[in-house]
Amino acid sequence: MPRVKISAPYREVIQQIDSFIRIDKNNQQRFGSTSTKKPEHNFSTQQFLLLTEALFISAYTQFEAFLEDVFLLYTLEKPTISNIRPKSYLSPRDFDHAFDLIKSSMPHLDWTDPDTVIKRAETYLKDGGPIKNVLAGNRVLLNNMKRIRNHIAHNSRESLKQYKSVLLDHYKIVPLKIPRPGEFLLNMVPQSNPRIHYLLHYLQNIKRIATEITR
Repeated sequence: MPRVKISAPYREVIQQIDSFIRIDKNNQQRFGSTSTKKPEHNFSTQQFLLLTEALFISAYTQFEAFLEDVFLLYTLEKPTISNIRPKSYLSPRDFDHAFDLIKSSMPHLDWTDPDTVIKRAETYLKDGGPIKNVLAGNRVLLNNMKRIRNHIAHNSRESLKQYKSVLLDHYKIVPLKIPRPGEFLLNMVPQSNPRIHYLLHYLQNIKRIATEITR
């Protein structure tokens, strides 16, 4: 459904990510420690890892949808939540027309690659609008999220190669036994204060980035 105000996709992404954070917290409490795991939970480690990966994919997909919505609204020169109005180089009639103009002859619009979205923002919005600088400042984080997402979704030779670069950032060497994404997402983020695992780290950062893009 076409959006009218920036506050709509912002509110939706925050609500969804908050719900994922609650689900993750519940999963952590129930299954995060084998010493407290009760038989009646009837929940295996494999299921726990699958749930962790599913939460990550769901959050990533939600962020993609949010980014597309706010980008299209900014091409319509809809103001940010703090009432800053971007300058658009397009003159679309409405939300759907903005999408058609940007998509043009491309088979699909990619919202997963920060460099692609930054270039798109530079093309259609003056100074990249409210989007360029936020994505540029979070390029490493967003690229790592994309690599994890792709390996969960594809589990291919190429996705593994990219995923290994994420592991290298964390472990400083690539482990001999490659952890599946769900295992990695349950690792603690180095120097995080308070100590949090990567899934929560990424969920919190999606909320932060969404806020910065729309404020």
